[in-house]
Amino acid sequence: MAKIIGEAAIVGGKWKRDVWSHNLLEEIELMKHCLSEFPIVAMDTEFPGFLRCTPKGVSDEEFYQCLQFNVNRLSILQLGLTLTDENGRIGMTWEFNFQDFDKISNMEGVYSLDSFLKNKGFNFNILRSCGISPEEFRRQFNPILRSGRIQRWITFHGLYDIAYLMKFTNIICMPTSMSNFAIMAAHLLGTVTDLKHMARYSDYLLNGNLGLKKLAKMLQVNRIGTAHFAGSDSLLTASVYAKMRVIMKVDPKIHEGFLYGLPYPIQGYRPPVVIVDPKLTHNRI
Repeated sequence: MAKIIGEAAIVGGKWKRDVWSHNLLEEIELMKHCLSEFPIVAMDTEFPGFLRCTPKGVSDEEFYQCLQFNVNRLSILQLGLTLTDENGRIGMTWEFNFQDFDKISNMEGVYSLDSFLKNKGFNFNILRSCGISPEEFRRQFNPILRSGRIQRWITFHGLYDIAYLMKFTNIICMPTSMSNFAIMAAHLLGTVTDLKHMARYSDYLLNGNLGLKKLAKMLQVNRIGTAHFAGSDSLLTASVYAKMRVIMKVDPKIHEGFLYGLPYPIQGYRPPVVIVDPKLTHNRI
């Protein structure tokens, strides 16, 4: 696999691997192998929109109540995962495509970017027919979470991204409070780093008052692929993270574990789970 600092790995002419129901198992196996060399995961999700919009100026808890309402009732179209490491080397990108994004009966009530996503090239019919079911994804991906292979998650303004990842892997309903959300996220995922929160410690990066596109432009990081597709966004997040680590002289302890907009840290060490084959211990005295 190519190893290029701050840039995408191009393997066989491709920078990402598209994952559908038919090839989920083989792609999960490949990811397990790659995580031994690239144990940090940059992520992004694409979802239909919002059933409840958050008014400006609300408290943290009011914002979280809107998130809880939306995430409990909606699902994602895509999950993008890009593997990287502490030295800024970037491995491969995976783009998982899901089928149950419109399973609720009142999708017409969703305040969303539906037409915008269609214009970007989302084919909802293919997602419905060939996409991965959440149950199958959970069954195949959860062993990776339990294995301890992932050292850290990287996001940009990633509160909704982390919430949907939690929903897709382990929980049915979001926790009822922000503090419980942070505790559960740390237990399930370990440590997260949010680049928007990280940028708050840099005057040059406008103290975090910017989007991913502008942040990448300021750091002279080029996008590969199309914006608002989860694979491209996760790759851009990984590339920006590599560049930020070079230019920012901030103690990682200050920003690691915090999501932008979440006052509680998501940080923890999850030791690898050792699975013992009962056949090997059955006759042990």
